[in-house]
Amino acid sequence: MESSAVLLGSKGLIRKHEFVRVIIQCLYSFGYQKSALCLEAESGISYKSSDFKLLESQIFSGNWYGCIDTINGIKGLTDDVRVSTLFLVLKHCLLEYSNCGDDASALAMLRKEAPIFHFSKDKIHKLAYSIFTSKDMNLDCSNDNVIHELRKKLLRDLEKTLPPPTCLPDRRLEQLVETTVMAQIDSCMYHNFSGAVSIYEDHCCGRDQIPTETIQVHFIILISLFIFSFD
Repeated sequence: MESSAVLLGSKGLIRKHEFVRVIIQCLYSFGYQKSALCLEAESGISYKSSDFKLLESQIFSGNWYGCIDTINGIKGLTDDVRVSTLFLVLKHCLLEYSNCGDDASALAMLRKEAPIFHFSKDKIHKLAYSIFTSKDMNLDCSNDNVIHELRKKLLRDLEKTLPPPTCLPDRRLEQLVETTVMAQIDSCMYHNFSGAVSIYEDHCCGRDQIPTETIQVHFIILISLFIFSFD
């Protein structure tokens, strides 16, 4: 396992395990799954945190109470984020129960968990309403593929909701590079074009890129309007 104390860069401001994790995320997002898996194995660093891995296994197995316990055990979450995350899980759980005809389990879970989570009345009403409206979706609960895809969607929603280090912001490496490029463009005195710039070196336009020849002339015709008054 890679030590989290190893630092990178001349200033020692970058944690190596975070940097590698962001690279692995980038490889997965580009579709380079084999390369990402290889880097995970070689570095001992996983793209997914241990908390999220546990959540993933519990969600795919339908262990909803275990999933709730895991979310409650994640350290560093604000109350708002924790409530939002629990709401997503509970809403999905109710959807599955209701579509499978198990209204009793859906209502039992709602009565048991909603007061514990300190949901607002609005959220409780939405959850209760979802029990009845979800039946209109006509989901085939006997089809494992349908359930699997629904649970994958829940995981994607959780990834967007849970903050670092549990989950990473989407396309984090691209964001970091783009932010750096934009800062270089903003500080470039002679930058005068739009479009992509090379990231092979720091961006800096030379004075020779300033236009020095006239290629088009715009003539402005001034029209004077005289208003006569007989007063």
